[in-house]
Order: sequence, then structure tokens, then C-alpha cells
Amino acid sequence: MSGVLMRLEQCCHLSFRGASHEIGASWGKALVSLNESEMIDLAMAGDAKAFRELLDIHYMTIYRMAFRFCGNQHDAEDVTQLACIKVADQISSFRKQSAFTTWLYTLVLNTSRDWRRAQGRHRHDGIEGAEEVASSGATPEQALSARQQLDRVQALPDAEREVVLLVFGEGLSHKQAADILGCAESTVSWRIHEARKKLMNEGDRKHG
Repeated sequence: MSGVLMRLEQCCHLSFRGASHEIGASWGKALVSLNESEMIDLAMAGDAKAFRELLDIHYMTIYRMAFRFCGNQHDAEDVTQLACIKVADQISSFRKQSAFTTWLYTLVLNTSRDWRRAQGRHRHDGIEGAEEVASSGATPEQALSARQQLDRVQALPDAEREVVLLVFGEGLSHKQAADILGCAESTVSWRIHEARKKLMNEGDRKHG
């Protein structure tokens, strides 16, 4: 992994850590009395309790992805709420041809895309995002570095930004990202290559 993308991976985790602190305290406490497959079957059949447990288990995954795609807590909460509504509306359409998490990532990604188009926002609020990074306990230098890296990612073309956030933000493999995006694994690799060049060139200009 190149230096710029290694730093990006570290910054993605750093930036999310602060924003998730308070939310994480109230979620992730599902009473797991069933295995996930059974919960999914029951939720698809309309069992409200099973659906609540399933959503409780995956809520932080939904929020984490929304935060990384939006770049700040306020917008991520809006996207998360919309995504949860869509999960409730669309869970019966899950066909088990892929992992539930793949289906969930795809849903959250599409929700984030729709939200960005509806809001007409192509860049997040850097000031708010910087405050959230600082709340993670990072030093001012770390907070500044994280915000600068994430600003560069947000400036990438949509296809490249999504791949970078899935692979380096979420830690997914190229194949997993390809399944979510509905493209070839080689396309994911090519987009990362292009993103790496742009991020390195931008870094060179900053320090030139």
C-alpha cells in the first residue's frame, strides 16, 4: 500500500472514532438469541422484534459508512435514518444471493448517492468535520492531517471516491467492493490506481 493511502486508511479510522463515541454508547446491544440467518428470515417475513435486533446489530455499520461518505456527523445521521427506513422497506427483497452485509453496503451507498444529489452537495463541511476529528482525542496535528486527507478524497470523482472509502475506509477487499459497486474487480483496482495518482499529485502540489 502506498504511503498516501496508508495515511488515508489511518485517517478514516481516526475521523470516524470521534463521531461515533456517543452513538456507539447506545447501540450494539442487541439480544442475540437467534443467529443472523434466522433473524434475517424472520425479519423478511415481517417479524418486528427480529428486525429490531438485526438493525441493532448492523446500525453502527450503517452509520460508519454514512459518516465516511458524508464527512460529518449531522449529514451522516440524516443518511443513516434514511437508510434504516429503506432497510425496513426493502428487506423483503433480499434474495440471499450475496452476503447480507453486501446488500446492506449497497443500500447505504445508494442512499448516500441519492442524498448527495438531493442536497446538491459535492463537498462536506470541513469545519464541522475537523471538530469531529478533534473530538476523537487526536492531537491538533493529527486532526489537521486527517481532515486534509479526507478533503482530498472528497474531491475525487465519485467512482474513485467510493472505491477508496470502501477499500481503505471500510477495509473491504477489491472483490467485496466490486460486488457492492456492481463492477469487475479489475475496475476497482484501476479506480484505486487512478485515485492514488490524483492523491499523490495533490500532495506533491501542496508541498511543492
